[in-house]
Amino acid sequence: MAKWKNVQVGKIDLDTCGAALLLDVSREDRIEVLRGGQATEEDLANPEILCIEVGGSGRVTEGNFDHHGTGSDGLPSATLQAWRSLERWPDCGHTVIGQLPDPCDFVSFVVNCYDNTEETRTWAIALSRLVEYINLLDTVGPAGLGRRQEGMFPTLSDVFAGILLVTRDPVEQLHSGVEMLRQVVLLGIDPYGRMPVNRVILLKWATYAEAKAEHNRLGKEAVEKAQWGKTSSGLRMAVVESRFIGAIGELYGVGAKVAVVLNPNYDGVRKFTVAGNSVRVNAILPELNAREPGWGGPGNGTILGSPRGKDSILSLEEVAQIVRRTL
Repeated sequence: MAKWKNVQVGKIDLDTCGAALLLDVSREDRIEVLRGGQATEEDLANPEILCIEVGGSGRVTEGNFDHHGTGSDGLPSATLQAWRSLERWPDCGHTVIGQLPDPCDFVSFVVNCYDNTEETRTWAIALSRLVEYINLLDTVGPAGLGRRQEGMFPTLSDVFAGILLVTRDPVEQLHSGVEMLRQVVLLGIDPYGRMPVNRVILLKWATYAEAKAEHNRLGKEAVEKAQWGKTSSGLRMAVVESRFIGAIGELYGVGAKVAVVLNPNYDGVRKFTVAGNSVRVNAILPELNAREPGWGGPGNGTILGSPRGKDSILSLEEVAQIVRRTL
């Protein structure tokens, strides 16, 4: 029987899945992925609706786990908030009064309150370290891990990224992410170590790791092929022809403030994307539309695309010159 009236989530990431794991979200629950990333005030105020990363920061007693926007000052990740607010540990069959201790104290907590067995200790260590790992990545970023995973592949983060690459449906991404994290705990896998994808029970993880490896390869290739320069106002600019969907993000990662990407076969058409890393690029729209009507993008003005559903008639150098001259 479902525990919640429904579960509302926004972007599917490691923190969302970590909180969902601790809050015992399962395939029996009704999952609603909010495109706008924000729950209504009515839903946030309803404790029967679990809201993860969709608002209500600091209001965990109402079933809200977020650390962005209003009320988010000083809050840890949604996963760590869920950890600290639980009154019942998933699948342990015991109920405790009040809040559970921080992750660093959980091993002794389990040993003292439950059965003092090797299996329980292993489970406790894996879960506490998983919470710590997700919290570090979500609040500090990869720098929070120091050099512990430098050059290591696949990491837990890599395997999770592979889930998002292989699985396109966001609800299935959530369930697959939760199930992957549950395996980490039940198998006593150290989240800071290399993931044992060669184990028979984890063959699905190997598929995720392969997808991430190919993603990394294509991203590196796009960066290496890019031509670099500056716009008239001094913004660092990268120009590349690539079929890699994530090319813009990769270019941002190596310092591009503006990226011009030509995908020669995006869903069967020759497609341009012009994007700015926290930079508005829509000043180029008038000239682009004068040459090729149909260019556009969302209201934030930071990303533009050539006309939908048909090949762009412009050349890569032509678009790059417009961007270089106008921005």
